[in-house]
Amino acid sequence: METADTYTIVLTERNMGYAGQFYMVSKEGIGEAPISVGSGYGNPLMFSIKAVGSVTKGIMNDPYGEIGIRGPYGNVWPWKSYEHVVAIAGGIGIPPIKALIEDMQGHTSLDKLTVLYGARSPSDIVYRSEIETWKEEMDFRITVDKGDENWRGHVGVVTTLVPEIKEYNHGAAFVIGPPVMMKFSVKSLLDAGFAEDNIYLSLERRMECGIGVCGHCNIGRWYACEDGPIFKYSDTKEEPELFL
Repeated sequence: METADTYTIVLTERNMGYAGQFYMVSKEGIGEAPISVGSGYGNPLMFSIKAVGSVTKGIMNDPYGEIGIRGPYGNVWPWKSYEHVVAIAGGIGIPPIKALIEDMQGHTSLDKLTVLYGARSPSDIVYRSEIETWKEEMDFRITVDKGDENWRGHVGVVTTLVPEIKEYNHGAAFVIGPPVMMKFSVKSLLDAGFAEDNIYLSLERRMECGIGVCGHCNIGRWYACEDGPIFKYSDTKEEPELFL
């Protein structure tokens, strides 16, 4: 268990997907759910899952039982196109950033990556041991909405860290997390001078089939599963349901 309601599973299969993509994970007799990949290409396939629905709770309650997987699906974070990337993750949005870090390792210096990670409280922080390593390897900043008596780090929502990284506004920003967090992250990034074309959002929501058939995940004229889940903010900013 990572936290009281979030757990990580590691499979014997190797991940054939890249950071930003997802798999459809199923539990027999319950259903199927889209889960972001949390490991880099070629590494053991790993998912970190928050138990919020019947499928994710079913897997947590039967950790050694069988699950089904299909995928990977979707597009990827375009980190190779930029000299510097700022990745902003809120809550359980951190697994795709873990995959991003692993994809970048061995291909480029992690000096080109800055991560801003926000959690509700210290007890909600995922990947505690990995974070200590990442802090030594790259510019990794963490904040909590509300601290406790033992917390000595930054306190505030993750958007309060954005003004500190204005120097990287020539690069790209990758944002993943709850809709309201992404909405205000975009505003903060624009205020910091990031270009609309260089802000990318991961819009994984309401997916059921994963292959553009069911139509549940439509965002205007796009399907999140087939055309995304990574979208440029400039392409989607006029969609009224963007942050719902």
